[in-house]
Amino acid sequence: MISLYIHIPFCTSKCAYCSFNSMPIFQLENYELQITNYMDALKKEIDYYAETLTDKALKTLYFWWWTPSKIGIFRIIDIIEYIRTKFDFEELAELSIELNPYPEEEVLNFVEVLNKKYPKISRLRYSFGIQSFDDEVLKTTWRAYTFWTIVEFLRALVKLKQDNNVFNFDFIAFGKFQVSKNGFKQLWHEFKREFFKKFLDSGYVDSLSVYTLENIKDKPCPAIYYGTDDEIIEEFLILKSVVEDSGFLRYEISNFARAGKASIHNMVYWNMEPYIGLWLSASSFFGNKRRTNTSDIKQYLEWKYIDEKEVHVLNASDLLIEEFFLRLRTTEWIADLLKFISVLVPNYESLLETYMKAWLVDVYENRLQLTDEGMNVYNSIITDVLQKL
Repeated sequence: MISLYIHIPFCTSKCAYCSFNSMPIFQLENYELQITNYMDALKKEIDYYAETLTDKALKTLYFWWWTPSKIGIFRIIDIIEYIRTKFDFEELAELSIELNPYPEEEVLNFVEVLNKKYPKISRLRYSFGIQSFDDEVLKTTWRAYTFWTIVEFLRALVKLKQDNNVFNFDFIAFGKFQVSKNGFKQLWHEFKREFFKKFLDSGYVDSLSVYTLENIKDKPCPAIYYGTDDEIIEEFLILKSVVEDSGFLRYEISNFARAGKASIHNMVYWNMEPYIGLWLSASSFFGNKRRTNTSDIKQYLEWKYIDEKEVHVLNASDLLIEEFFLRLRTTEWIADLLKFISVLVPNYESLLETYMKAWLVDVYENRLQLTDEGMNVYNSIITDVLQKL
C-alpha cells in the first residue's frame, strides 16, 4: 500500500514563523489562472505515479498547510475524485485535511460540504491550526484572527462533527507569559485557561499537536521570540500537562490523542512506510529512496517534478539510522535493539544505563523505549547514542 501527501502552497498570508514553501495569494498575478495551472500540473504528477507504481492501493491521503478559500472546496473534491480514478480507495484508512481556521465561515462551509460528500470514508480527519490563544502572539505572527473569533469558530465547528470525523488541533509554545496582578508569571488569562480546559473535556477534541517554536535568531520576524528556549519548553510542559489531565495520551513527541484517534498518516512516516509527496517541495519515501520535489514553480508547471539534487538512495546503514530515530519519537518500543548495534556508538550500553537511572529510557530484553521525560530531551539522547545522523 502507498500513502499520498499533497502540499498545497497557497495561503492568505505567510505566518512570521513559517519556513515552508508557501505563497501568499497577494503576491501572485492573476492568481485564479495560476491556481488552475497548478491543479492541471498536479493531475499530471498524479498520472505519472499512477502509471509508475504497481501497487495502487491507497492507505492514507493527506492535504497539507493552506487557506481553503484560496483553492476552494470543489477544486479539492475534484482532486480527490481524480485520485480515486487512478488509485484504489477500497482500503483507505484516513483522508486528512489541514486547515487554517479563517476565514471562519468559509472553513465551516468547507467542513460541512466535505462531510456530506464523504460520509462513508472510514476516517475523515481535520487538523486546525489554532496555534495560540494569545492575541498579541496571533497579531505579531500575522494570524488573521483573535481569541474571541476562535471561540466562536470552535462553538460553530462542534455542531458539524459527524461519526467518521476526527478533529485535531495544533498549538505552538511560543514562550510568552503574562504577569498576574499578584506579580506571578502565568500562561494566558484565567478565562482562556478555563476555556482551553473545558474545550478539551468537551468530547469533541480527538487529538492535539503541541509544538515548540525553535528559537532561531535569523528567522524573518525576530519579534515573535518572546522568551528563552527554557520558557518555550516551560509553556510546552504547561500545555502538555493540561492536555494529559484531560485524558489524552502522548503517542509521539508532539502529539496526543484519545484512544484510537492517533493520526494514521503520521504513523506512516514514523514507521517508515512508503509515501509519495505531490506538488511543490513535497517529500517522498519509497523504494529505499528519499526524494524531494522541486521548489521552482516554473519547473513544476513544465512537469519537471523531482529535484534530482534531492534524491538520496538509502543504504542499509542509512535505513537503520532512520528507523531508529523515527521509531524512538513514538511510544512504540524498538523491538530488537541488537538490530541497530552497527549504527550505535560503542558505549551505547553504558549510556542507556545512565538514561535508565535518570528515568529517561526503558530497556527490557533488548527492547528500547523513551519514557515521557525522555521524549522531552529526545534530541540529546539521539545525538549521544547514534554514531551519526
